[in-house]
Amino acid sequence: MTFQLTFCQQAGNKHKKNQDALFNGKAVYQWQLKNAESDILDRENVIFGVADGVSHSPQSQIASRFLMEQLSKCQSLNSTWLRATQFALCEKYAASHFGISSTFVGCELHANGKGKILNVGDSRAYKITANGEWQQLSIDHTMLTEMKRQGLADEHTQYASIYNGLTDCLVADFEADDFRIHTTEFQLEKGESLLLCSDGLHDRISQGRLNFLWQQSQDNDVRLHFLQRFVRKTDDFSVVIFEML
Repeated sequence: MTFQLTFCQQAGNKHKKNQDALFNGKAVYQWQLKNAESDILDRENVIFGVADGVSHSPQSQIASRFLMEQLSKCQSLNSTWLRATQFALCEKYAASHFGISSTFVGCELHANGKGKILNVGDSRAYKITANGEWQQLSIDHTMLTEMKRQGLADEHTQYASIYNGLTDCLVADFEADDFRIHTTEFQLEKGESLLLCSDGLHDRISQGRLNFLWQQSQDNDVRLHFLQRFVRKTDDFSVVIFEML
């Protein structure tokens, strides 16, 4: 099966280094600015992902880069692999950079359109239908999500940003191995897309605005250009799209 790969990346104005890293199925990127670029891949399966270094941890860009470098070597994406990767992060950095941390979202996509998503934290995965409908496949590991799960959140209340704080992420700390992993499987059809992103996208652009901007073009390069301009470097921003042709 043939896929069109499109990706872009930029660092926020307040960051000297991009705390995001991405693996687009071909190479790992951690650029200050990478304008949208597309390529065609003809493979039986592809693995790709996005990691977002947690800003309050020291040198968090090291953690996100490490996760994507490990993903570039991954042969099968599953919870066992991800927990082993967190252990490898600890072995390499717990002594020298204790506490560096990152969110993670990864996808394994096969030629028949069957796919699997794994995520920890609030980096997200969306399936975008042929008519432009965005369907979130990942689950945010945040305080607000947990409150909603327990029936403690009021859907009509606008909660302060503190409630978007992470409950789970990957940390270079041997004692922090109890993080939750969300896994979901999906089916991608011809003309549909799978989009992975850091929170620099969904924190800055509402669901309605995402739908609107996506509909402004049929070209994924142009679509990502619109999204980049709308975010305006208010945060680190990484997006990878795979469209089934």
